[in-house]
Amino acid sequence: MTDDSQRNFRSVYYEKVGFRGVEEKKSLEILLKDDRLDIEKLCTFSQRFPLPSMYRALVWKALLGILPPHHDTHSQVMAYRKDQYHDILHALTVVRFISDATPQAEVYLRMYQLESGKLPRSPSFPLVSDHSHLTFNSTPFLRITLCLLMCLQRRVWINCRSS
Repeated sequence: MTDDSQRNFRSVYYEKVGFRGVEEKKSLEILLKDDRLDIEKLCTFSQRFPLPSMYRALVWKALLGILPPHHDTHSQVMAYRKDQYHDILHALTVVRFISDATPQAEVYLRMYQLESGKLPRSPSFPLVSDHSHLTFNSTPFLRITLCLLMCLQRRVWINCRSS
């Protein structure tokens, strides 16, 4: 038997037993070993197969554009993101848009508004507006942020990326 036929036999056997993820994990590891991540292939892979938990954060950060495709720059980019997060947090504190008592979801909303140029002139500006066509409607953003806060432990990479 050749290596291909053994591998195919093994794959069929694993699928019958219920261990489909063996070949998928190897395929994902091959995709992640490349010097430059192929975002299209990772996107296709993540749509077709479940991502193993050990690679899930890395793959999603790459797919969402939080990390660049090159492995060499990942640690440097994450350091920049942390600095950016702390700078924005400090800026909002200095201009008194947030304080220690501000709910975390509202902090992220204000960070997003500052990053996107939609921060109101006054901190007393209502967060939720009924006139979504006139002002930035923040209700969906707040809901998404609250869900993320329940799921995530590290909050630095929630910060929005500029595009």
